[in-house]
Amino acid sequence: MINAEEKLADFYDKLMHIAKNSSNSEEDSILLAGAMMAVSRVLMYEHLNAQDAQKLFDQGGLDLIELIKPTIH
Repeated sequence: MINAEEKLADFYDKLMHIAKNSSNSEEDSILLAGAMMAVSRVLMYEHLNAQDAQKLFDQGGLDLIELIKPTIH
């Protein structure tokens, strides 16, 4: 059985591989980072109580807007 630290390292390596192979510009990298953060929050949302989940969801929307702002011209 694989422990949590090894799993985390494996997931991280896979995500970095995706990032290196799909980001062709700074804008792509920023958008990919925002998408990864959004997915992580959705996954966490499923395991939190309703109040904590809503706080996380609200903050996630604000964070995504802040990440995307530099790419909007």
